[in-house]
Amino acid sequence: MLVVAVIITVGLSQTARGSHRAAGHSGNAARGGSALGSTARLDPSATASVSPRPRPLALPSDSRVATTLQRHLLAVLGTTGFLGAGNSLCVYDLSTGTLLFARHSAASLRPASNEKLLTSATVLARWGPTHRFRTDLYKDGSLAPDGVFRGTLYLKGYGDPSLSTATYQRSVLHLRSARLEDFVWALKRAGIKRIIGRIVGDASYFDARKAVTGWHEDEIDDCGPLSALSVNEGLGSQGSPVTDPALYTAATFSALVRRAGVPVSGAATAGVTPRQATLLYADHSAPLARLLACMNQRSDDFFAEMLAKGLGAAFAGRGSTTAGLRVERACERRLGMESDGVVVADGSGLSYADRETSADLVRLLVAEAQDSQGSVFYRSLAVAGESGTLTKRMRGTPAQGDLRAKTGTLDVASSLSGYVTAANGHLLVFSILMNGDPFDLAAAQRAQNAIGAALARSRPSGRIAWTIPSGS
Repeated sequence: MLVVAVIITVGLSQTARGSHRAAGHSGNAARGGSALGSTARLDPSATASVSPRPRPLALPSDSRVATTLQRHLLAVLGTTGFLGAGNSLCVYDLSTGTLLFARHSAASLRPASNEKLLTSATVLARWGPTHRFRTDLYKDGSLAPDGVFRGTLYLKGYGDPSLSTATYQRSVLHLRSARLEDFVWALKRAGIKRIIGRIVGDASYFDARKAVTGWHEDEIDDCGPLSALSVNEGLGSQGSPVTDPALYTAATFSALVRRAGVPVSGAATAGVTPRQATLLYADHSAPLARLLACMNQRSDDFFAEMLAKGLGAAFAGRGSTTAGLRVERACERRLGMESDGVVVADGSGLSYADRETSADLVRLLVAEAQDSQGSVFYRSLAVAGESGTLTKRMRGTPAQGDLRAKTGTLDVASSLSGYVTAANGHLLVFSILMNGDPFDLAAAQRAQNAIGAALARSRPSGRIAWTIPSGS
């Protein structure tokens, strides 16, 4: 894979105001900053834990149809029935700092899983791409020379969303991360041949809430129970959510220990690690950059919500969704997403209370492109016609292998936001939000696919200041 540093020169457009509204909702005009210019370097090897504050991107709420591309995009929206105020499109040429198209770009709409873009930006800014989540194994007891351990073993979690069994990683996550089997071998390497006692799962790093407050029952079913200690995304052997993730993790670990030839006398339970316990082994997840790719490629709600709670525990004093969202809102303001149309209700976009504007999502995407960790963010997104949730979309079009974006799907919403390289090499940033009730998901995706192909086929005028290298 060719990896090079890329220089970005962005001339930001003039401040403009426009109205925004969604079905049943209204708000004030979108805020924007003054006309500015900025230069940033996209360095794939950068590991800074805190990103520099980007300058706010000022975007008009709507553009007048003038160019061939604008006329074509308007025609796509019109022929597919998505011209109404519940549908929003914003396209920005990052290579020239030019707004190419905006329609209802300040409308406050449900983003569905495009909400994961804010979660991704926040965790990259706070932790950095090399961060790894830890899980500890403690012992409280004594080990005899014959290998008999008398006491209690504690498995304590710190919010690793990827902790799983080797089988789950191979068949579901397709990711090598912390595995319960590694803890089994660590226990055996410590000389433990028999356990007179039990294994306890400790999830005290997070609060006790297993779901986001305000989620409907069907939304809860779409995400495994949230817990600081959870294996296989909180799903049991039949794929259904478990009642107590910490207990289930301890029980699964106990079963693996016994299967490895180490008898355990007591039944697994959940509890809190005592202060006098000593560390026996610590394992770490795959780097955050790989976890984000897993999350965004698969649109994994569990990963997103675990990361949100982890933000709260690490940076807001409490391992709760509420605390984590405070951290995300602070990042939102830092990115210049300051319109009244933004409501952050969870980390994944499952909540029907989430609201974003396409203009604000474009601001986020531009800020990430300017960031030193922009390549990590960019590569976490699905590729049209090739990977993740876009594997079967836009095949055989100019967008295949070229467009990278985050999808989003709810019963009442569909979204697609990301980057695409135009035919003349310009890097375009776009956001498409579509809401309705009733809602035709298939029609929305056809319209999004047509827009993606049109952008990949386009040749916006102006000087090229940023290109993505082939193979990245």
